[in-house]
Amino acid sequence: MKHLLLIIDGMDDEPIPAFGNLTPSYFADMPALRYMREKGTVSRRKTIPSGCIPGTEVAVLSILGHDFQSGSVSRSWFEALGAGIMVNEEDLCLRCNLISHENGIITSHSGVDISARQCSEIIDVLNANFGGEGIEFHGTRDFRCLLILRDCSANVAAYPTHTLVGRELGRLLVSSEDPLLSETLNEIIKNSRSVLADYPSNGISLWAPGRPVQFSGRTAGAVIAGVNIMKGIGRAVGMTVVDVDGATGDDRTDYSAKLYAAMKALEKFDFVLLHIEAPDEASHQKDSAKKVRILEEIDRRLLSPLLNQKINMDVTVQSDHVTSSLSGQHLDWPVEVIQYKLRNSEK
Repeated sequence: MKHLLLIIDGMDDEPIPAFGNLTPSYFADMPALRYMREKGTVSRRKTIPSGCIPGTEVAVLSILGHDFQSGSVSRSWFEALGAGIMVNEEDLCLRCNLISHENGIITSHSGVDISARQCSEIIDVLNANFGGEGIEFHGTRDFRCLLILRDCSANVAAYPTHTLVGRELGRLLVSSEDPLLSETLNEIIKNSRSVLADYPSNGISLWAPGRPVQFSGRTAGAVIAGVNIMKGIGRAVGMTVVDVDGATGDDRTDYSAKLYAAMKALEKFDFVLLHIEAPDEASHQKDSAKKVRILEEIDRRLLSPLLNQKINMDVTVQSDHVTSSLSGQHLDWPVEVIQYKLRNSEK
């Protein structure tokens, strides 16, 4: 039997007082999702293993049934793998967010109003000013950039950037057991503010340090996503990555194109993972109303057409983790899992 796993990133939330204490996915007008809830089965599942910080990499690996030690996986290496950037075992990856700040306060973790062209320009500026001698900045056409430190044996500790919005810029500084490394990285963080002063994203943050990880278990199937972390997770566990024109990591993604790609992939594979990122970003922006609008768009342009597909398959719709649109934080709560049997084959 064919199986489509649809992960709507950060869809689950906490009750919102303005919505009558309903969560966004229950407050939103989502007739297709409501139909699947009514005709399918609904359960709750804990996707964040004990001792792990809630995040996409941990949650998705758990959903796919892969074992890992707490602290052994990091989104930065998965993102590098997803972007096709070679990282060796002796290298250290860091996520390099393009951020915005004003009057010494972090105002956005995600490069508000930054274009793909400007993202590419910023990477050139960062490499020109701070690159060389084992320091490489890599762009991904959005705010989710990467820093690769070649031949770096030291570790780095840093706060996830989305947890620091509204706080002072000093919280962006990192630490390391290597004083020279922490000094170098912190000087880059601070000096980036002057070299990027003319861009909407007028600074950077460095976080999510990681190195390559080997997974013994394999997952057969395909993954369709607009973000490199999901592509990297797929490649790390042996899945085929299907690139889709128009697939992005925000609410401008082409839902129809992603659904079409998933249906084509199911002709070849028995299991396809389709990932949607946008609700998580709205949550980090603490915009519950925007999250509702995005979920309604997903229902209208993805879930409703899905129900009309001429195919027999099992469908699972779930969030990877809970993301609060009140606090902007990932929460270690069980997520809703909706399982629906689609039986529309004309054969």
